Amino acid sequence: MKYTVDREADKKVEEDIKILTGIILQKITPKAIVMFGGFGHGGGSFRKIGKKIVPLNDYDMYIITGNLPGNETIKELEVECSNAIKRGGKEIVSNFNEQYNINDFFHVDLHFVDYKKLGKLYPTQRTYDLRTSLVIFGDKSVLMNIPLVKIPKSDAIRLLFNKLDHFAIAEGNSEIIKSIYAVKGFTDLCSALLILQGKYVSSYQEREKIFQSMDVPEELKKLVKEATESKLHKGYSVKDTEDFFEKSKRWVEWGLKKILKEYLKTKSDNWKDICKIAYKKLPYTYFNEYLKCRYLFFGQYYLNIKFFEVGIKEREKLSRALFRWRDAGLIIAIALILYSFKEQEESKKYLRKLTGNISPLKERILKLYSLYYLQKLI
Repeated sequence: MKYTVDREADKKVEEDIKILTGIILQKITPKAIVMFGGFGHGGGSFRKIGKKIVPLNDYDMYIITGNLPGNETIKELEVECSNAIKRGGKEIVSNFNEQYNINDFFHVDLHFVDYKKLGKLYPTQRTYDLRTSLVIFGDKSVLMNIPLVKIPKSDAIRLLFNKLDHFAIAEGNSEIIKSIYAVKGFTDLCSALLILQGKYVSSYQEREKIFQSMDVPEELKKLVKEATESKLHKGYSVKDTEDFFEKSKRWVEWGLKKILKEYLKTKSDNWKDICKIAYKKLPYTYFNEYLKCRYLFFGQYYLNIKFFEVGIKEREKLSRALFRWRDAGLIIAIALILYSFKEQEESKKYLRKLTGNISPLKERILKLYSLYYLQKLI
């Protein structure tokens, strides 16, 4: 199978997959095991260090089964799988204060899906990509049970929210994570703008080709091409990491502002104004495609209950989330936007809606964002 653009790297991935499937099959009887993400679409990233091939980022895998294990069992299995291929298994979002390196922070990310519910998956980018991913074990036709979905514009917004979190983590961290997130800033901005135009496809290579024909600035086209080449062929290496990182941040800001202004139907270029409108309007529309009814927006309160429960496990007092119906994740994202674009006092106002502990501001935003993100809601 093609996991990368390099035959030698594919052999290394195959070796790892044999180990991982062996471990999973000892614990689970799946209908199928699916390789997701870049490795599941022929665009996995790797570096050649001496004679050694080192896959980068993670192995993102879906286990299609009729019996779903509990969260603790899944976490234990992820750790066991990561250790079995001699990788650290750490997730950067939940360990944002640690110095990044490519071995300790390579993890096996396992998602379990009920076979009977494949036809009812939410219309998201993940669902779209899952349908075209590689089945590495079991029923090769299983993914045909997933319907063709139209990716909602809210997924484009979510992609860029995540980029701001990644940029904040990378600042002050190692050069390699800066180059990884700089490259991902451009490739995910490409994805977000393609989603907005209804032109998204799962392959990195194909996305970049389509992007070149879009009505966007020529400089951005050039940078997206450079980033895609870096991801596929150079293990995220770039000529000048700091410069590329700063360019990525500027263009992601440009893209996020463009998308939010169109989505919220506002002409304001001021981030304080945009975030005020986003707080007021976004919760009424952001979840429409998932809830399948625009009148059920209040159903997002369930997410606040889950967020509160995660807080209890992590010794975080998040009871304020229970006193508002707007999704905590959107509130954290708005605080993150304002922090990222030098509106710290305004950022604090939004963060206080969820917690009284807002200092130091950056660390608090990253902590709450990680608690929300790691629930794997989408």
